Amino acid sequence: MPATIIRLVATAGLFAVCAAGAARAQDAGGAAYAGDAYDPVSGYRCVTPFCDTVALPGTSCLCQKLNPNETRRENVRYACTDMKSRQQCDAPR
Repeated sequence: MPATIIRLVATAGLFAVCAAGAARAQDAGGAAYAGDAYDPVSGYRCVTPFCDTVALPGTSCLCQKLNPNETRRENVRYACTDMKSRQQCDAPR
């Protein structure tokens, strides 16, 4: 039961972060995600200033890093959400 509650809170947090990032990009004329920075670990475009949320290229999927301090690409874990359908999407490998 506590794991389910934690999962729901984490999902709600991811939606909030993703919505804020998308709104920020639209306010900037749709031009920039956090200054057009790219994550040095994954190479994906950053959505938030600390690059703990990235945008997958060619999709409307945003992924939040579950372990943002990880420096090895193969060890980074993501929780990804499609911003159009609000459904979970596949995380990068």
